[in-house]
Amino acid sequence: MSRPSSVDNQPSKRRRVVTSCSECYRRKQKCDRKRPCSNCQLRNIPAQCIFDVSIATARAQEPESSTSTDQAEAEQVQVHESLCERLQASADLGYSLASGNNAFVGLRDEILGNGDYEEISAAHNDTHRIPLSNKDVKMLIAKLPTRTVTEALVNFFFEEVNWHYFILERFYFDDLFSRWPPGERTESVRYLKPAELTAELQYFPSLLFQVIALALQFLPPDHDIFVELSQAEITSSQTYSDLGHEILSLLGRPGFTLTAVQADFLRSSWLKNYGRGIEAWHVISHAIRQAQELGLHRQHEVHQSDQINVEQTLSLFWYEENKKRVWINLFVWDSFMAMILGRPRTIHMDDCDVKPPLNCNIPRNPSAAVPMVIRPEDNRGIATVSAPLFRYALACKMHEMRGLKADRPHPKDYSVVRKIHVDLLSLLDELPAFLRSNNSDTTWDLEYPYLPQLRQELQVMANLFLMTLHRPHIIFNSESRKAAMQAALETLDSQYRSFIQAKRHHYRLFGLAFYTIDASFLVSIITILFPPQDHEVKQKIENSMQQAIDSLSIMKGFSPTAESGLDVLQRCYQKLKAVWGSPSSSSQTRKTSYGTPGDGLNNIISDLAFQDPDPFPIPQAELSHPNTSFAPSSSPHILESFPNSFNQTYWLDQLNLIHPSLSVQDSGILWENLSFD
Repeated sequence: MSRPSSVDNQPSKRRRVVTSCSECYRRKQKCDRKRPCSNCQLRNIPAQCIFDVSIATARAQEPESSTSTDQAEAEQVQVHESLCERLQASADLGYSLASGNNAFVGLRDEILGNGDYEEISAAHNDTHRIPLSNKDVKMLIAKLPTRTVTEALVNFFFEEVNWHYFILERFYFDDLFSRWPPGERTESVRYLKPAELTAELQYFPSLLFQVIALALQFLPPDHDIFVELSQAEITSSQTYSDLGHEILSLLGRPGFTLTAVQADFLRSSWLKNYGRGIEAWHVISHAIRQAQELGLHRQHEVHQSDQINVEQTLSLFWYEENKKRVWINLFVWDSFMAMILGRPRTIHMDDCDVKPPLNCNIPRNPSAAVPMVIRPEDNRGIATVSAPLFRYALACKMHEMRGLKADRPHPKDYSVVRKIHVDLLSLLDELPAFLRSNNSDTTWDLEYPYLPQLRQELQVMANLFLMTLHRPHIIFNSESRKAAMQAALETLDSQYRSFIQAKRHHYRLFGLAFYTIDASFLVSIITILFPPQDHEVKQKIENSMQQAIDSLSIMKGFSPTAESGLDVLQRCYQKLKAVWGSPSSSSQTRKTSYGTPGDGLNNIISDLAFQDPDPFPIPQAELSHPNTSFAPSSSPHILESFPNSFNQTYWLDQLNLIHPSLSVQDSGILWENLSFD
């Protein structure tokens, strides 16, 4: 009898019991054993997620034909699952899943395949796991107006509101709107995978509520849409904005979808228009963090591959362009809100490598359009992204200003301030002709009725930057004093033109009141500290101040910012008139009275802080306004009572940004060669 081999005497190794679903087992993925599991949900194949215990057990009890092969396969599965667990754990701990950000992500390139990594990343950003049948969410969604009314409000938003923000591209919004609610038309689109589409649709109602809220915030009370609204649908814009915000809270934030980012951006816009600046700053921070989770701050290249056709590649390219436009809007708002509120920036340029979007319009059929930048000689239309690109360039300059501390008092090298000022003027010169405030091309004004106001707004934003740059230096540096005064007076001219061009239902727009108050406040303070002698200069300042007071008096019923700023501005104007009407209007007497401009600044702060409000009566300008019959209380979106971040305390705090220097350069050149266009 032959002796049995040692191999035959060894007990066969027990195979690992298969507990994964059939697809996860086949793809060697970590399975969470839900029915269907998350991986199969993500890949949109729930029907193929099979847990057949008998098959798994039978396979586990099969004799091993090749022990070494099976053992190697089992070890490979264990290693794969271990790495997936480590990568998932790193994301749960807060590590970014973006390429090159930390050691955990190196697993993607070294061990995991791109497909596996993408699914793990998407599984972490598992917005689609929240069922659309969530009762609380469904109850909120049921409060949307009828489809007809909603479509009318959406159209109004894109016609008269979106140009202020340019956060939504109509093509992509309509594409999602046509597929919502899910079940009516849920097939995928070229630029979104099925799971991504599910996630975007999940958060789309929140975006829709914010669009409706902003539309109602600006909708005139005599608009035809009010005839179609039922009694249940007649509610304030606050109600709709709060509903959209509540949906985001229920679904979870960050939401990792573009619609969630846009919803938070519009919520922030709505809050700013009602003077709730601090809340708006927090909400825009949510939007930025979600955008960063989506990788909007990083450059993503789109290349033609064998797996997709040219049409899909083009659609993906344009969708990346759409995301870039969302990102630069977030970047601009973060920068300017930090500048306005005196708060730290949420975004830092060193963390961003995304390239600016192309200066051209996104086509209605992106799958058939080759990207091409509009050149000056191409007279086929205007690029709506030109204005956001200019704002983005301004915001980048603001980062440079902060980095060099040029907006801090007593810079070591004042030439830094001068250089940033010159750079800003160069940006204005590079504006396309249809956006310039001087010698502008008005060819497209009939097709785009918002262009006249947009030109003034861009000029104002540039001057706001200059006022911020020079404000800390106005006492000790005559060059900054003159630059700040010039920028402030130009702002008042632009703001008054915008006010004349605006419809009354646009008076709620935050910037229409805020920039007027900011510039008027700076003009009055400089004039009180350094009174002019020339009658023409006095007349120009008095006219600008009176126009500002008149316009704010009309807007105060629509804008909490206008109401609070008006009172402080009126008191500044009274003090300015008192200085002009007294013998102390001469420079020598002023110095004797105040000692130094620093003493004068402290005097102004003290007077304004403790003086009781003494509002002027409503000026005659309001009584003669052609739209006097429009009353804020006549519409369902009346001016609600909110805590106002831009109250009198805010404006008095702006005086603390002016450094009360002990030394003053010659003030004689302040009123020389000022441009009074």
